[in-house]
Amino acid sequence: MSELITGKNAIIELLEKDPKKIEKIVIEKGYKSDKIGKILDLCNSKSVRYDILPSIAVYQAPGERSGVAAVMTPFEYTEFGDVDLFEAKNIVILDEIEDPHNFGAIVRTAAASGADLIIIPDRNAAQVTETVINVSAGTIFKIRISRVKNIASCMETLKKNGFWITGTDMDGSSNYSDYDYTDKSVIVIGNEGKGLRRLVKEKCDDVVRIDIMNGVESLNASVAAALVLFERKRKNL
Repeated sequence: MSELITGKNAIIELLEKDPKKIEKIVIEKGYKSDKIGKILDLCNSKSVRYDILPSIAVYQAPGERSGVAAVMTPFEYTEFGDVDLFEAKNIVILDEIEDPHNFGAIVRTAAASGADLIIIPDRNAAQVTETVINVSAGTIFKIRISRVKNIASCMETLKKNGFWITGTDMDGSSNYSDYDYTDKSVIVIGNEGKGLRRLVKEKCDDVVRIDIMNGVESLNASVAAALVLFERKRKNL
């Protein structure tokens, strides 16, 4: 089943990275935008089909008007077994993140902080959808994403390949900003409501926390991920 992308940045990123995945682009006649101009230039240089139509409302959600939409082939995940775990350094595991907006935001943060790979479970979790692609602003095409059947088993494989696995949880033993992140590092982000599952938490080598104040129970998963991932980046510079 084809995916529909309406974010201009996501469309530009896909045109630059992998234009063969685009089946066609539709542009609303008369819609003015510098990014639309860039999209047209890329379509011409990459030989991507585009149609200029009086209205593209059928390609967009009610109330949305971005002026452009791209129809692409289904997103292709990276097989975990094909990942070179010797070359990889920074990995993110999402333990049953359910909200596609959180997933997309974490993808953007992971790419920006230099992560090599994101691993998600193949069920009971958000998968890559049009929403995730658009929220990621196209950065999903800059990073590999793998789906696995068993996160705990995957963690064991990573440990055998020299990775140190750090979970994030409210009762972590160290504050994330005081923690020493290893060169080959895995950060695990838990579910929005339940946090890390018991077995996943037990498989972590360490668990860090984010100290928060004023009786606030927790942070949004994507915010917590941003804090920890960029702290890892800062410490490992």
